[in-house]
Amino acid sequence: MRITHVAGSHVSPYGEIRIEWQVTDGGAGLSYEAVVPANSEATLRLPALSADAVHEGRTPLTRVDGIRFTGHAEGVASYRLPSSTYRLTTRLR
Repeated sequence: MRITHVAGSHVSPYGEIRIEWQVTDGGAGLSYEAVVPANSEATLRLPALSADAVHEGRTPLTRVDGIRFTGHAEGVASYRLPSSTYRLTTRLR
């Protein structure tokens, strides 16, 4: 069985943390939604072809104010996200 959609949440002392992701385009893409509560920061690690392959809308995540790119290795891009709601997409191949 191949998992193509996952959602989860956790109530932290700062509020609810939520994530949801779904494989798209026959396995070639990934859509990801995350909610980072107020006064919090999160580390996001997503499979991606490159650092600029992860987008919020049409903008590469590396160019979104307040987001810190922390590296790309072995097909995984890492970022530090301040509190907000994020709707991201990336290409997997």
